[in-house]
Amino acid sequence: MEKKALKLPQEPPSENPNKSASLKSATIKILLIGDEPNILRTLRRNLIGRGYDVSIALDDMESYDIASKITPDLFVLNLDFTLVNVDGLEICARLRKMSESPMIVLSAMGSDNIKIQALDHGADDYLVMPFSMDEFLARVRSSLRRWLDFKTSDVKSDRYILIRDLLIDTNARQVTIRKEPVRLTPTEYDLLIYLARRLDKVITHRELLHAVWGNEYGDEREYLRVFVSQLRHKIEQDPLKPVYLLTEPGIGYRLASEN
Repeated sequence: MEKKALKLPQEPPSENPNKSASLKSATIKILLIGDEPNILRTLRRNLIGRGYDVSIALDDMESYDIASKITPDLFVLNLDFTLVNVDGLEICARLRKMSESPMIVLSAMGSDNIKIQALDHGADDYLVMPFSMDEFLARVRSSLRRWLDFKTSDVKSDRYILIRDLLIDTNARQVTIRKEPVRLTPTEYDLLIYLARRLDKVITHRELLHAVWGNEYGDEREYLRVFVSQLRHKIEQDPLKPVYLLTEPGIGYRLASEN
């Protein structure tokens, strides 16, 4: 099927309400992906107004091309393509293979099933439309805060954490299991290290969501289910019978020092 060419509506240049924004925010690159021009225009205007460097991709191939050239610090992907014949979840999965940068997925569909699919395909956050701009910008700040912390984290004195066959190098942010390297996304690593620093302690769902995603989160238990499952597939010999990352039903999770 031939893709329909899209054009964004023209908009007058808006004044920056945050002219005193630091150079740090001006260097943060955000890639917006979708084919709904009005949504893209609104998001772009608000992000640019807060000092971010914003690019737009209108379909899958353009998103891959831009991502490979500018290395975004954040992806914002609208799953609900209507004007071009592309699969938003496939874009999500491919971008995750290309980059570790956080990804916020937008969709009018709010079922747990589609949220879990998006998280399984590589999204870090999921926002149901319609949403307030304040909520969207809060999610952007939270995602970027975690990403910048991941890239610029200070060296810790307890560099190595050894839990049986699981070794975490906190300086290099590298993980090995049974002497084999494990590739974790930043969110997976943040979840694992939070539990590892509180070994054998039961951590509630709400505390984990606050610690890993930010104070704006607390009820998104499906996030934890997906990322805990992903971690188990990477560090457990049998993900269905975990011996490291244990579930405390109705409460939360703990990382166990002993089998």
